[in-house]
Amino acid sequence: MNIANILVSMDDNYGGPPKVAQGLGEKVASLGNRVTYWTTISPEEEGRSAHGTSNTHFFKRERPLTWYRSPALLKELGRSVSNIDVLHIHEIWSYPQLATARMASCRGVPYLIVPHGELEPWRIRRKGLLKFAKKRAYLSLFGLSMLRNSSCLHAITPNEIDGYRRIGYQGPITVVPNGIDMRTYSDLPCPEEADRYWPQLRNRRIVLFLSRLNSEKGLDQLIPAWKRLTARDSYDDTLLVLAGPEDRGYGAVVRNLVQEHDIEDRVLLTGMVRDRKKLALISRADVYTLPSHSEGFSISVLENLAAGKPMLITPGCNFPEVAEANAGLCVPPEPDLLEGAFRQLLDMSKTERDAMGQRGRKLIHQNYTWDIAARKMITVYQCVLEGKEIPLHPQPAIVDMTPTGRACLGAGFKWNS
Repeated sequence: MNIANILVSMDDNYGGPPKVAQGLGEKVASLGNRVTYWTTISPEEEGRSAHGTSNTHFFKRERPLTWYRSPALLKELGRSVSNIDVLHIHEIWSYPQLATARMASCRGVPYLIVPHGELEPWRIRRKGLLKFAKKRAYLSLFGLSMLRNSSCLHAITPNEIDGYRRIGYQGPITVVPNGIDMRTYSDLPCPEEADRYWPQLRNRRIVLFLSRLNSEKGLDQLIPAWKRLTARDSYDDTLLVLAGPEDRGYGAVVRNLVQEHDIEDRVLLTGMVRDRKKLALISRADVYTLPSHSEGFSISVLENLAAGKPMLITPGCNFPEVAEANAGLCVPPEPDLLEGAFRQLLDMSKTERDAMGQRGRKLIHQNYTWDIAARKMITVYQCVLEGKEIPLHPQPAIVDMTPTGRACLGAGFKWNS
């Protein structure tokens, strides 16, 4: 199969969708398929060192830049679409998704859409009445037609289904969660390596927030909670590390909150961290936290679970299995509840936290690897191409990669390369 992923950006600073597209796509490709990525790029992104894989096609954005408009992307995709079996469209609010969906409908090419949590009610409402009105108008004029013409919607968590139905979509849905490559987190750097990068970490207990700094992530509740916690003498050795890129200027809001709560010496903002520094910081953390108001299905949570870190998350993270597996705590994003949960985790012995972390590793290994996700996705792609009913919870395909085979046995299909 030839699968084309459509995204507005492949830049690291953009957050989860590029990581998901690459992680899933690389594993789908390793199972005998061709996978490409079609995306827009800004001058700032061109100046950064890494932009994706050799199968990534970049097209410059034109004004308005916030619409991620790129007529060149659509023109080139139109030339190539006859060789594409399935289009996998990531997110819904911008030019690349809408233009691609319209072109695919005209050409008779099947496409799937993965909204990445963008249709959750909290996100649609989150920026005031004007933004809410614009999103509702977009859905009414363009969005619902784009969704209804898709072969199915790809949800990454079962909780998203309710959001799809609320806006009026009644078509097929499949749930294929995000995954992780466990090998990356099986041999982490020693914790002390992070102390060399950030001397402020020495002799401190570390709570790590590793995500974009934006209004969805619950930092407005996390910082007051941290103020309450560190006002207690028994937690004066703790440090909250906020690691991640600033999103739409929200970093300034975070710095102001830290200053207003007078906890500058209890919070470290590192900016974006990558590669070995990122792994060292994960290794150094005693507890991981993501107190989000709304998430799709966080890759950062999966990474830290794979690394064996106990965690504090919120219902908005859409991952109740963490608490069910006793791999961490899940409480609403309210300062008093967050503070109490931090105290519970930090008061545990290292042995207890390590045991919690190992339960998290087991959860990921059994259910949330890219191999499992890719095999489920192959099942869905084949159902789309053969006109079969889309399974809500697809079974992982068993792909025969021998020279004579490449047969999708588990899903009940065969194809020839």
